[in-house]
Amino acid sequence: MIMKNILGTTATRVLNALFNLFALLMITRLMGREMLGQISLILVDVTVIQLLVDFLAGSALVYFASRMEISKLILPAYFWILLIVVCIVFITRIVFNYFPAFESAIIPVGFASWILILALLNGFMQTHYNLLLGYNRIKAYNIIFTLQIVVFIAIFAFLMLAEKEHSVLSYVLSLGVSWAVSSLLGFISLTKNMKGFSFRFWNDEVKQIFHYGSMTQGANILHLGNKRFSYYLLRILDGFAPLGLFSAAVQLTEGLRLAGQSISLVQFSSISNSRDEDYSKNLTIKSMKFSLMLTLSGLIVLICIPVQTYGAVFGKNFGEIRWIVLALSPGILALAASNIFSHYFSGTGNPKINLLSNLTGFVVMLISAFSLIPVYGYMGAAVTASLSYSASAVHQYIIFRKQTQTVLDEWYLKKEDVTSFVKTIRKLFQTN
Repeated sequence: MIMKNILGTTATRVLNALFNLFALLMITRLMGREMLGQISLILVDVTVIQLLVDFLAGSALVYFASRMEISKLILPAYFWILLIVVCIVFITRIVFNYFPAFESAIIPVGFASWILILALLNGFMQTHYNLLLGYNRIKAYNIIFTLQIVVFIAIFAFLMLAEKEHSVLSYVLSLGVSWAVSSLLGFISLTKNMKGFSFRFWNDEVKQIFHYGSMTQGANILHLGNKRFSYYLLRILDGFAPLGLFSAAVQLTEGLRLAGQSISLVQFSSISNSRDEDYSKNLTIKSMKFSLMLTLSGLIVLICIPVQTYGAVFGKNFGEIRWIVLALSPGILALAASNIFSHYFSGTGNPKINLLSNLTGFVVMLISAFSLIPVYGYMGAAVTASLSYSASAVHQYIIFRKQTQTVLDEWYLKKEDVTSFVKTIRKLFQTN
């Protein structure tokens, strides 16, 4: 059942990656580096706000879904999302009033309100996704996730190809509508788990969620810093065009991460609903093997594609994507491993480990970013990412080995691992 959930989630992520690739192709060929850089910055801004939302409406919901009534989770999450967005409005107005140059550095002109709207919609959508995962409703999660990307790509393609609206606003509108639809469908799906609501204040429950969420979000904030600080530095030092090129390479490699992301989501859901330490350890090791094997296979394919092919597919100004992908390669593998470790520690109620490992990566990122990006630009950003992800993954591996008494032999890919995986795939296709 677990492997079937993993394969189903992976299939969903593959479809998502293909649609995102199609969207990326439309942007690179019809809009260019500059607009792609603006879109990337908008998405980073939304993600930063989501990090604050996730203190009470993030992965803590997955962990506590099997431990608390849904009304004690979803209503505080809703109130928290609204509170965060309102606070962001007031804080940014004060900061930008005194430091106007700061606004133009982190927000594309004219998109401040749109970023807040997207953040609100994304907050509700992610809350529903987390609760579905917490209730181990992987199938419902996959269906809604798929519908979200289908709605997005349909609207975006219509605006870009039929209406010839080659603008950043077309992307933002398409994304906003798809997130709204997904949020609504997620709520409808969760009504199955609702047995009524009580609007009393749950002081103890909220404290537990916030304590767990604080550790998790501390790790996520550092992780986002590891992943996206380079975006802001590139924007400030070199402008939107180099940022657009770097972002295109990063988005392309997002497809390579889908295997690890899919596996880790099911792993997290399963471990959160289990109290068996040996089961959690063995599931993590098995998940790690498959994640790295699949990620490496995709990585080899991308690296072998010639520069000329990248230029022909994405546009003449995007041929250098190949070299950025090559520099990102060690980090991509490290991130695949780190995702598995992170969901193990979160699922077993130890998010503090992720916080410390991401702190390690963050320190490495800061040193590397200020040393490499001013000199080497987007290539320096790619090397910075690889160094940062690798540092975090090594930290997590050391702690995992110490806690679980895992020996090196357990990590080797064995014949039975591959055989089991192939048999599961065959059974899945035979039953469909």
